[in-house]
Parts: sequence; structure tokens; C-alpha cells
Amino acid sequence: MPAIHELVELMTDVANASAQSGSSEYLLAKRLDRILSTPRGEGRTIKDAYIRLANIHEAGLISYLEQRFPELSPNEAGMCGLIMLGIEPACISKVFGYDHVQTFYNKRKDIRRKLQLEHEIPLEKFLQKQIERLREEKEAQLRDLIHRY
Repeated sequence: MPAIHELVELMTDVANASAQSGSSEYLLAKRLDRILSTPRGEGRTIKDAYIRLANIHEAGLISYLEQRFPELSPNEAGMCGLIMLGIEPACISKVFGYDHVQTFYNKRKDIRRKLQLEHEIPLEKFLQKQIERLREEKEAQLRDLIHRY
């Protein structure tokens, strides 16, 4: 899986940056910013790798959201996948290139509005239900396939 290989490469870069910076938090922060913002070829940014991994891990959630809710931008659908991977808002902000974590929270409000979620329904709960539905559909397809053969 290319996405996993890209993330392993990223983690290696992070570990190397940490080793090179020693105990200097400032140097580490500078190196991490450079690693996260450096494109690794067409469609191979760190953000792209995280989004592909989230889509695979979360049963195709991102692709599903893009199809079912066309008003969501690809970045917003991708952000949903990263949220469901349990990635911290500050990290998601860095991955998406936002200067402030508040931008993440603003985007999250936009996502909720586009999904037409009522205030009492948590975004994560809604997304988890979508993932469960997708997994159930895939299991049913697999059972049908097995029964045919």
C-alpha cells in the first residue's frame, strides 16, 4: 500500500529530525514544519498519504462522503477521515497547512453545516455510523460472493 509506505517514510523523517535536533524544541519544530510542508511529488504530499490511509482504514469513508455529499470539498472529506483516525486537531492543522488550530475548528463547523448535522449530534458519532454502514455493506457483498461460489 503506497500510503502506508509514505507514512513510514514520513515517520523516518520525523525520527531523523528529532535525533538531529537533540533537545532543542525550536530546531525540532522547524524541521517538522519543513517535513510536513514539503511535497513528495504529484499527489504525494503528507496530507495525501494521510487521506489515502484514512480512506482505506475507515472502510472507504472519504470516497463515500465525497459521493454522498458533493458539497463537501475533497479536503473536508479528507479531514473527516483524519478525525476518525483519532489524529489530534493540532496535527490535522499542520497536515492541512493551517497556520492556527482555530482554522481546523472553523472547517469542522463548515463540515457539520454541509452534512446538515443538528447540534446535538456529534460529528464523530455521525461519521462512525457511516463507517459501520459501509462495513456492513462490504460484509454483505462478501457473503453474497461466497454464497455464489
